[in-house]
Amino acid sequence: MPRPDADAVLDAEMVRKSLSRYFAVMQNSKPAKFAIAKKLPATFNEEDSLEALWKEHENFAEEFGKAELEIDDEQNPQAPEKSYLDLKSAIANRILQHCHLCNRKCGANRTKAKTGYCKCGNTIAISSIFAHMCEEPELVPSGTIFTMRCLHCQNWTIPQWMENSVEFMPRRLAAEVKQLRFGGCRNVNLVGGEPTPWLGHWLETFKHVNANVPVVWAQIHTIAQKPRSS
Repeated sequence: MPRPDADAVLDAEMVRKSLSRYFAVMQNSKPAKFAIAKKLPATFNEEDSLEALWKEHENFAEEFGKAELEIDDEQNPQAPEKSYLDLKSAIANRILQHCHLCNRKCGANRTKAKTGYCKCGNTIAISSIFAHMCEEPELVPSGTIFTMRCLHCQNWTIPQWMENSVEFMPRRLAAEVKQLRFGGCRNVNLVGGEPTPWLGHWLETFKHVNANVPVVWAQIHTIAQKPRSS
């Protein structure tokens, strides 16, 4: 049963103005940003240095801003061989080889199935997936996906790995995202665990998501950092 305030907020002028992009994607009048990133062709070599990949990523910033204004999702342009989203995924996967996706920056090679200080390995661990009705009215029903591990999480048993988890491959997790959206959720809400340690896995997942859905990223602190040039 929808909450009355969740329905009422759809007509709240101030809320719609401050969250205009979110509402547009939620109501399918504009494409989600990950969908735009999938349509932008990118030229890069996955064997390039991390610094070179970041440089190429910078070159796309202005182009992405223009595409966000111009792309008409109804035209469904053919997906390029390599996309801006693929470039983001390549950067994240390179970071996983010497992981600094949390403030500990322990350097574990998670691509070799090693776990870092956060206990995150190379396969995303999911605690639960469900339609959450207890978030802010703008969000509910919210397609909530709880990942494992976050020292600051109020759901203490989840981040400390005291609850059971299920490992998901990207295509399977993408199917869950699609099911949440088509089941009536306004968004997919990545929480639980702060999602940033799983950044590479989420980027890979959204490469396979073919539903237009807003993404709520429950980030606790900024973690992934671009290396500085000497």
